[in-house]
Amino acid sequence: MNDAVFYELALKEIANEASVKDLELLGQYLENPEYKYKYDELVETLSHDASSSVYKEFDLKRGLEKLRYKIHQEEKRKLFISKKAMAIAASLVLFLSVGLLLNNVSGSKTSVNYVLATSLQGQRTKVVLPDSSTVYLNAGTTLRYPEKFTNNSRTVFLKGEAFFKVKRNEHKPFVVNSGNFKTTVLGTSFNVNNTSQANFSVAVKTGKVKVENSSTKNQFILIKNTQVAFNKELNVLEKSNVNANYICSWHENILRFDAITVKEAFSKIEAWYNVKIQCESEALLSKKIKAVYNNEPIDKVLKNLEFMLGIQYNLENNTIIIK
Repeated sequence: MNDAVFYELALKEIANEASVKDLELLGQYLENPEYKYKYDELVETLSHDASSSVYKEFDLKRGLEKLRYKIHQEEKRKLFISKKAMAIAASLVLFLSVGLLLNNVSGSKTSVNYVLATSLQGQRTKVVLPDSSTVYLNAGTTLRYPEKFTNNSRTVFLKGEAFFKVKRNEHKPFVVNSGNFKTTVLGTSFNVNNTSQANFSVAVKTGKVKVENSSTKNQFILIKNTQVAFNKELNVLEKSNVNANYICSWHENILRFDAITVKEAFSKIEAWYNVKIQCESEALLSKKIKAVYNNEPIDKVLKNLEFMLGIQYNLENNTIIIK
Protein backbone atom coordinates (compact mmCIF):
# COMPACT_ATOMS: atom_id res chain seq x y z
CA MET A 1 0.00 0.00 0.00
CA ASN A 2 1.13 3.52 -0.80
CA ASP A 3 0.75 6.62 1.41
CA ALA A 4 0.57 8.98 -1.57
CA VAL A 5 -2.26 6.99 -3.17
CA PHE A 6 -4.08 6.73 0.16
CA TYR A 7 -4.01 10.49 0.86
CA GLU A 8 -5.10 11.27 -2.69
CA LEU A 9 -8.07 8.93 -2.30
CA ALA A 10 -8.89 10.40 1.13
CA LEU A 11 -8.79 13.96 -0.21
CA LYS A 12 -11.07 13.05 -3.10
CA GLU A 13 -13.53 11.37 -0.73
CA ILE A 14 -13.58 14.37 1.61
CA ALA A 15 -14.08 16.69 -1.38
CA ASN A 16 -17.00 14.56 -2.59
CA GLU A 17 -15.07 13.96 -5.83
CA ALA A 18 -14.27 10.26 -5.47
CA SER A 19 -15.47 7.79 -8.08
CA VAL A 20 -16.98 4.43 -7.13
CA LYS A 21 -13.63 2.82 -8.01
CA ASP A 22 -11.84 5.34 -5.77
CA LEU A 23 -14.20 4.51 -2.89
CA GLU A 24 -13.69 0.77 -3.32
CA LEU A 25 -9.91 1.23 -3.19
CA LEU A 26 -10.16 3.58 -0.20
CA GLY A 27 -12.27 0.96 1.57
CA GLN A 28 -9.45 -1.56 1.10
CA TYR A 29 -7.00 0.88 2.69
CA LEU A 30 -9.34 1.50 5.63
CA GLU A 31 -9.39 -2.21 6.46
CA ASN A 32 -5.80 -1.64 7.60
CA PRO A 33 -5.80 -0.19 11.17
CA GLU A 34 -2.83 2.05 10.34
CA TYR A 35 -4.65 3.73 7.45
CA LYS A 36 -7.89 3.87 9.45
CA TYR A 37 -5.96 5.86 12.07
CA LYS A 38 -4.59 8.22 9.42
CA TYR A 39 -8.03 8.70 7.88
CA ASP A 40 -9.72 9.42 11.22
CA GLU A 41 -7.03 11.93 12.16
CA LEU A 42 -7.31 13.72 8.82
CA VAL A 43 -11.11 13.91 8.95
CA GLU A 44 -11.10 14.93 12.61
CA THR A 45 -8.76 17.85 11.94
CA LEU A 46 -11.11 19.17 9.28
CA SER A 47 -14.46 18.42 10.86
CA HIS A 48 -14.26 19.02 14.62
CA ASP A 49 -16.52 22.03 13.98
CA ALA A 50 -19.67 20.56 12.41
CA SER A 51 -20.52 23.93 10.83
CA SER A 52 -17.26 24.04 8.91
CA SER A 53 -17.59 24.34 5.15
CA VAL A 54 -14.09 23.11 4.44
CA TYR A 55 -15.39 19.97 2.74
CA LYS A 56 -17.08 21.91 -0.03
CA GLU A 57 -14.86 24.96 -0.39
CA PHE A 58 -11.34 23.75 -0.88
CA ASP A 59 -9.71 23.57 -4.31
CA LEU A 60 -9.24 19.83 -4.78
CA LYS A 61 -6.92 20.10 -7.79
CA ARG A 62 -4.62 22.58 -6.08
CA GLY A 63 -4.69 20.59 -2.85
CA LEU A 64 -3.70 17.38 -4.62
CA GLU A 65 -0.89 19.14 -6.47
CA LYS A 66 0.48 20.47 -3.17
CA LEU A 67 0.18 17.05 -1.52
CA ARG A 68 1.99 15.28 -4.38
CA TYR A 69 4.73 17.91 -4.35
CA LYS A 70 5.24 17.56 -0.59
CA ILE A 71 5.38 13.76 -0.81
CA HIS A 72 7.83 13.96 -3.74
CA GLN A 73 10.07 16.36 -1.83
CA GLU A 74 10.07 14.12 1.22
CA GLU A 75 10.90 11.06 -0.89
CA LYS A 76 13.80 12.95 -2.51
CA ARG A 77 15.21 13.91 0.87
CA LYS A 78 14.46 10.38 2.19
CA LEU A 79 13.22 11.80 5.46
CA PHE A 80 11.22 9.72 7.89
CA ILE A 81 7.69 11.00 8.49
CA SER A 82 5.61 9.60 11.32
CA LYS A 83 1.96 8.67 10.86
CA LYS A 84 0.80 11.70 12.77
CA ALA A 85 3.14 14.09 10.98
CA MET A 86 1.96 12.83 7.62
CA ALA A 87 -1.69 13.26 8.55
CA ILE A 88 -1.00 16.78 9.79
CA ALA A 89 0.95 17.58 6.61
CA ALA A 90 -1.99 16.44 4.49
CA SER A 91 -4.33 18.54 6.61
CA LEU A 92 -2.10 21.58 6.15
CA VAL A 93 -2.30 21.11 2.40
CA LEU A 94 -6.05 21.43 2.66
CA PHE A 95 -5.77 24.50 4.87
CA LEU A 96 -3.40 26.13 2.36
CA SER A 97 -5.71 25.39 -0.52
CA VAL A 98 -8.64 27.19 1.10
CA GLY A 99 -6.77 29.73 3.18
CA LEU A 100 -8.77 28.57 6.17
CA LEU A 101 -7.66 27.50 9.66
CA LEU A 102 -10.17 25.88 11.98
CA ASN A 103 -9.88 26.90 15.62
CA ASN A 104 -11.70 25.18 18.43
CA VAL A 105 -13.34 27.87 20.57
CA SER A 106 -12.67 26.06 23.81
CA GLY A 107 -9.02 25.49 22.92
CA SER A 108 -9.46 21.73 23.22
CA LYS A 109 -10.15 19.12 20.58
CA THR A 110 -12.28 16.04 21.01
CA SER A 111 -11.26 12.98 19.06
CA VAL A 112 -13.88 11.91 16.52
CA ASN A 113 -13.73 8.57 14.70
CA TYR A 114 -15.59 8.31 11.40
CA VAL A 115 -17.17 5.35 9.66
CA LEU A 116 -17.22 5.17 5.87
CA ALA A 117 -20.12 3.08 4.56
CA THR A 118 -20.11 2.23 0.85
CA SER A 119 -22.70 0.53 -1.32
CA LEU A 120 -21.06 -0.86 -4.45
CA GLN A 121 -22.60 -1.04 -7.92
CA GLY A 122 -25.35 -3.62 -7.99
CA GLN A 123 -25.97 -3.31 -4.24
CA ARG A 124 -28.45 -1.64 -1.90
CA THR A 125 -27.09 -1.40 1.65
CA LYS A 126 -28.78 -0.76 5.00
CA VAL A 127 -26.84 1.23 7.62
CA VAL A 128 -27.91 1.79 11.24
CA LEU A 129 -26.47 5.01 12.70
CA PRO A 130 -25.36 5.54 16.34
CA ASP A 131 -28.72 7.18 17.19
CA SER A 132 -30.63 4.19 15.70
CA SER A 133 -31.62 6.16 12.61
CA THR A 134 -31.65 3.97 9.50
CA VAL A 135 -30.13 4.80 6.13
CA TYR A 136 -30.55 2.82 2.91
CA LEU A 137 -27.73 3.42 0.41
CA ASN A 138 -28.41 3.00 -3.29
CA ALA A 139 -25.81 1.54 -5.66
CA GLY A 140 -22.56 3.50 -5.93
CA THR A 141 -23.24 5.54 -2.78
CA THR A 142 -21.00 6.45 0.14
CA LEU A 143 -21.96 7.77 3.59
CA ARG A 144 -19.51 9.12 6.16
CA TYR A 145 -20.70 9.47 9.76
CA PRO A 146 -19.14 9.62 13.27
CA GLU A 147 -19.05 6.52 15.44
CA LYS A 148 -20.87 8.60 18.07
CA PHE A 149 -22.97 11.77 17.71
CA THR A 150 -21.35 13.89 20.42
CA ASN A 151 -22.03 17.47 19.28
CA ASN A 152 -25.25 19.47 19.20
CA SER A 153 -26.15 18.03 15.82
CA ARG A 154 -26.05 14.67 14.05
CA THR A 155 -24.04 15.42 10.92
CA VAL A 156 -23.35 12.98 8.08
CA PHE A 157 -21.80 13.36 4.62
CA LEU A 158 -23.38 11.80 1.54
CA LYS A 159 -22.35 11.16 -2.04
CA GLY A 160 -24.90 9.27 -4.12
CA GLU A 161 -28.51 8.44 -3.25
CA ALA A 162 -29.88 7.45 0.15
CA PHE A 163 -33.21 7.06 1.91
CA PHE A 164 -33.18 8.21 5.55
CA LYS A 165 -35.44 7.20 8.44
CA VAL A 166 -34.35 9.61 11.17
CA LYS A 167 -35.06 9.14 14.88
CA ARG A 168 -36.62 12.28 16.29
CA ASN A 169 -34.44 14.34 18.64
CA GLU A 170 -35.44 17.99 19.07
CA HIS A 171 -32.15 18.76 20.81
CA LYS A 172 -29.96 17.34 18.03
CA PRO A 173 -30.98 18.21 14.46
CA PHE A 174 -29.97 15.66 11.83
CA VAL A 175 -27.89 17.21 9.04
CA VAL A 176 -26.99 15.67 5.67
CA ASN A 177 -24.16 17.46 3.86
CA SER A 178 -24.13 16.78 0.10
CA GLY A 179 -21.54 19.03 -1.53
CA ASN A 180 -23.06 22.53 -1.71
CA PHE A 181 -26.37 21.34 -0.27
CA LYS A 182 -27.43 20.84 3.34
CA THR A 183 -30.57 19.03 4.49
CA THR A 184 -31.69 19.53 8.11
CA VAL A 185 -34.38 17.58 9.98
CA LEU A 186 -35.49 16.70 13.50
CA GLY A 187 -37.12 13.36 12.72
CA THR A 188 -38.60 12.23 9.40
CA SER A 189 -38.14 10.00 6.35
CA PHE A 190 -36.82 11.42 3.11
CA ASN A 191 -34.73 10.68 0.02
CA VAL A 192 -31.55 12.54 -0.95
CA ASN A 193 -30.13 12.09 -4.45
CA ASN A 194 -26.65 13.54 -4.82
CA THR A 195 -25.32 11.35 -7.62
CA SER A 196 -23.92 14.60 -9.04
CA GLN A 197 -24.15 18.29 -8.08
CA ALA A 198 -26.18 18.88 -11.26
CA ASN A 199 -28.79 16.25 -10.30
CA PHE A 200 -29.25 17.00 -6.60
CA SER A 201 -32.77 16.50 -5.20
CA VAL A 202 -34.57 15.88 -1.89
CA ALA A 203 -38.04 14.33 -1.58
CA VAL A 204 -39.92 14.04 1.73
CA LYS A 205 -42.01 10.98 2.56
CA THR A 206 -42.94 11.96 6.14
CA GLY A 207 -42.26 14.92 8.42
CA LYS A 208 -40.59 18.22 7.56
CA VAL A 209 -37.18 19.02 6.06
CA LYS A 210 -35.15 22.17 5.40
CA VAL A 211 -32.88 22.22 2.33
CA GLU A 212 -30.21 24.89 1.77
CA ASN A 213 -27.85 25.68 -1.09
CA SER A 214 -24.71 27.30 0.31
CA SER A 215 -23.62 28.69 -3.07
CA THR A 216 -26.87 30.61 -3.74
CA LYS A 217 -28.14 30.95 -0.14
CA ASN A 218 -31.69 29.96 -1.15
CA GLN A 219 -33.57 27.48 1.02
CA PHE A 220 -36.88 25.62 1.17
CA ILE A 221 -39.01 23.95 3.82
CA LEU A 222 -40.44 20.67 2.55
CA ILE A 223 -43.36 18.63 3.85
CA LYS A 224 -44.78 15.25 2.81
CA ASN A 225 -44.89 14.65 -0.96
CA THR A 226 -42.85 17.72 -1.87
CA GLN A 227 -39.43 17.86 -3.50
CA VAL A 228 -36.69 20.33 -4.35
CA ALA A 229 -34.43 19.69 -7.32
CA PHE A 230 -31.42 21.65 -8.51
CA ASN A 231 -31.85 23.46 -11.84
CA LYS A 232 -28.28 23.60 -13.15
CA GLU A 233 -29.14 26.08 -15.92
CA LEU A 234 -30.63 28.64 -13.51
CA ASN A 235 -28.40 27.59 -10.58
CA VAL A 236 -31.38 27.46 -8.21
CA LEU A 237 -33.40 24.93 -6.24
CA GLU A 238 -36.94 24.43 -7.52
CA LYS A 239 -39.83 23.07 -5.46
CA SER A 240 -42.59 20.77 -6.74
CA ASN A 241 -45.25 18.31 -5.59
CA VAL A 242 -44.37 14.64 -6.09
CA ASN A 243 -45.37 11.13 -5.13
CA ALA A 244 -42.64 10.47 -2.58
CA ASN A 245 -43.58 6.79 -2.34
CA TYR A 246 -42.53 6.38 -5.98
CA ILE A 247 -39.26 8.24 -5.51
CA CYS A 248 -38.34 6.37 -2.33
CA SER A 249 -39.45 2.91 -3.44
CA TRP A 250 -35.96 1.88 -4.62
CA HIS A 251 -34.97 1.08 -1.02
CA GLU A 252 -37.64 -1.65 -1.09
CA ASN A 253 -35.90 -3.16 -4.17
CA ILE A 254 -38.35 -1.60 -6.63
CA LEU A 255 -36.72 -0.37 -9.84
CA ARG A 256 -38.95 2.32 -11.35
CA PHE A 257 -38.75 4.16 -14.67
CA ASP A 258 -41.22 7.04 -14.42
CA ALA A 259 -41.40 8.51 -17.95
CA ILE A 260 -37.62 8.84 -18.26
CA THR A 261 -35.46 8.41 -21.36
CA VAL A 262 -34.12 5.01 -22.32
CA LYS A 263 -30.64 6.44 -21.79
CA GLU A 264 -31.53 7.27 -18.18
CA ALA A 265 -33.15 3.85 -17.74
CA PHE A 266 -30.03 2.09 -19.02
CA SER A 267 -27.92 4.11 -16.59
CA LYS A 268 -30.14 2.97 -13.72
CA ILE A 269 -29.93 -0.64 -14.85
CA GLU A 270 -26.13 -0.44 -14.99
CA ALA A 271 -25.95 0.73 -11.37
CA TRP A 272 -28.76 -1.55 -10.16
CA TYR A 273 -27.33 -4.79 -11.58
CA ASN A 274 -23.63 -3.83 -11.89
CA VAL A 275 -23.50 -4.30 -15.66
CA LYS A 276 -22.43 -2.26 -18.69
CA ILE A 277 -24.85 -1.49 -21.54
CA GLN A 278 -23.66 -0.67 -25.05
CA CYS A 279 -26.16 1.08 -27.32
CA GLU A 280 -25.27 3.27 -30.30
CA SER A 281 -28.81 4.20 -31.39
CA GLU A 282 -29.47 7.82 -30.37
CA ALA A 283 -33.07 7.45 -31.55
CA LEU A 284 -33.60 4.58 -29.11
CA LEU A 285 -31.79 6.30 -26.24
CA SER A 286 -33.98 9.40 -26.56
CA LYS A 287 -37.27 7.47 -26.30
CA LYS A 288 -39.31 7.76 -23.10
CA ILE A 289 -40.08 4.69 -21.02
CA LYS A 290 -42.32 3.88 -18.06
CA ALA A 291 -42.00 0.60 -16.14
CA VAL A 292 -41.84 -0.90 -12.64
CA TYR A 293 -39.83 -3.97 -11.59
CA ASN A 294 -40.31 -5.41 -8.11
CA ASN A 295 -37.12 -7.24 -7.15
CA GLU A 296 -36.83 -8.79 -10.61
CA PRO A 297 -33.71 -10.55 -11.97
CA ILE A 298 -31.95 -8.80 -14.83
CA ASP A 299 -32.91 -11.38 -17.46
CA LYS A 300 -36.60 -10.71 -16.81
CA VAL A 301 -36.06 -6.95 -17.06
CA LEU A 302 -34.20 -7.36 -20.36
CA LYS A 303 -36.90 -9.62 -21.79
CA ASN A 304 -39.52 -7.02 -20.89
CA LEU A 305 -37.50 -4.21 -22.49
CA GLU A 306 -36.97 -6.36 -25.57
CA PHE A 307 -40.75 -6.57 -25.97
CA MET A 308 -41.48 -2.93 -25.06
CA LEU A 309 -38.78 -1.32 -27.20
CA GLY A 310 -38.59 -3.82 -30.04
CA ILE A 311 -34.90 -4.47 -29.48
CA GLN A 312 -32.57 -7.44 -29.44
CA TYR A 313 -29.66 -7.90 -27.07
CA ASN A 314 -26.71 -10.11 -26.29
CA LEU A 315 -25.41 -10.61 -22.76
CA GLU A 316 -21.65 -11.23 -22.80
CA ASN A 317 -20.03 -11.59 -19.39
CA ASN A 318 -21.04 -8.35 -17.66
CA THR A 319 -21.86 -6.38 -20.81
CA ILE A 320 -25.25 -6.05 -22.52
CA ILE A 321 -25.03 -5.21 -26.22
CA ILE A 322 -28.21 -3.66 -27.63
CA LYS A 323 -28.91 -4.33 -31.32
